[in-house]
Order: sequence, then C-alpha cells, then structure tokens
Amino acid sequence: MKMVNLIKADLKKIVFLASYRNYLITTFILSVVLGLTFVFTIGVTQGKELTELRELEVLDISLLGMDVAAIMLIVFSARFISADFSQGSIHTALAIMPLRQKFYLAKVLFITAVSIILCITLTLSIVVMDQLILLGNDMHALSLGGQAVLLKLFGTAVMPLFYSLLSIAGTFYLRSMAGGVTFAIGIMFLPAFVDLFPTQVTGNVLMALPERSLHTIADMSVGQFNGQMVSAGSILLAWLIVTNAGGMMKLNKTDF
Repeated sequence: MKMVNLIKADLKKIVFLASYRNYLITTFILSVVLGLTFVFTIGVTQGKELTELRELEVLDISLLGMDVAAIMLIVFSARFISADFSQGSIHTALAIMPLRQKFYLAKVLFITAVSIILCITLTLSIVVMDQLILLGNDMHALSLGGQAVLLKLFGTAVMPLFYSLLSIAGTFYLRSMAGGVTFAIGIMFLPAFVDLFPTQVTGNVLMALPERSLHTIADMSVGQFNGQMVSAGSILLAWLIVTNAGGMMKLNKTDF
C-alpha cells in the first residue's frame, strides 16, 4: 500500500466525518472573528483610533486571529492521530502498511497539507476583510502584490503549521490526544515560564525555544533575509526533526 493511499484514506475521513469537517470550519470562523475583534477594539486596547494606524499595522492586528488557528490545529492534529490508537484502526493500517515510517510520514504529510490549506484560506480571508475595513474608513489599501504584505502573511502562517507538527510528534510519542495537546501547548507557553527567572540565566534558553524564532520569521521584512532569519529557520527545523524523530522511534518500538 502506497503512502498516497493512506493520505487518500485520511482525506475521506475529513470529507465524510462531519465532526472533523465542522471542527475545521469552526477554526476558520473563530480565527477571522477574533482578528476582526482585535481590529475594532483597537481604541480600547491601544487607545488609538483605527484611522490613525497604517495599513500594515491593521494587518498585523487582524493576523492575531492566527493564534486561535494555531491552538485549534494543535487539538485537531492530536485528535486526528489519537483516533487511530483509541479506535484500534492502527492495527489494520499497520497490517496493510508494515513500514511504520511510511505510516508516520503519511500522517505528517496529510496534517501538513490540511494546515497549509487552512492557513492560506485564513490569511486570504483576513486580507480581504482588512481591505474592506481600510476602504470603508477612507484609508490606504494594502498593496496585495507588495513584498512586505506577502512576507508578513507567509511568516504568520508558519506558526500554526509548526505547532500542528509538534502536536503530531507528541501524540505519537505519548499515544494520546491529551499528551499531544499538552506537549505542543507546553512548548508554546514555556517561554512565559522561563521568563520568570533572571535574564542572565534564561537568555540562551529562550533563544533555543521556538517562540522567538517564530516571532523573528513573522516580523521579517523586505531585505531582512539575513543570518538571524537563517538561524530562526534552523531552530524551528531542528525542533521538528528531533521531536518527530522521537515520535517515529516510539511508533517503531511500540508493540500493537
């Protein structure tokens, strides 16, 4: 059985099982609504009028809705993977596909595809909403072909994808939805805990955690592709390789 058949089987779950489909739709709606809420409450949160902001600032604020997408995708990924363990379907899948590495990679590729499609749809929808808001307030519209806008959208979309892949690793390693969610969200909020300690102790630790690298990529601008950006990308890639290697090793060693 080829990996593509495993991916097709997972796609059918999304198409035919309303719970997965409705969850992704809800993720989309909540992310857009939260982004718009941040924009329209700017007077309360920052004490500024909307018309005082530049178009890129409006985009920055509305893209905060992607934080919801990141958390929701963490839960979706863990739930989707853990269903194979809880329902026992992994026995059938592994009987058909004895190579467990291929089974693992098929799951990673499918969740990656779902996350990318959702992130693209979300970012495009947020841009359309921002354009309408800007035009409705007689403000300068976003330059849709501008590098600054495209880089901002790309950088912001990396975060939900990254955490969904961490969730996969945690779920395979701990063999439960709760384990996958706790692992990914724990990594997400770990910097807040580390910040409680003196800066001289936590400086290098924070640099090694993914949050700072994600912010670096999300805030990249035209001409900023430098050593710092390469370092941030390398740290994120290392996190994904190490955690998913651990998840794959656990799958290989588990006796089902």
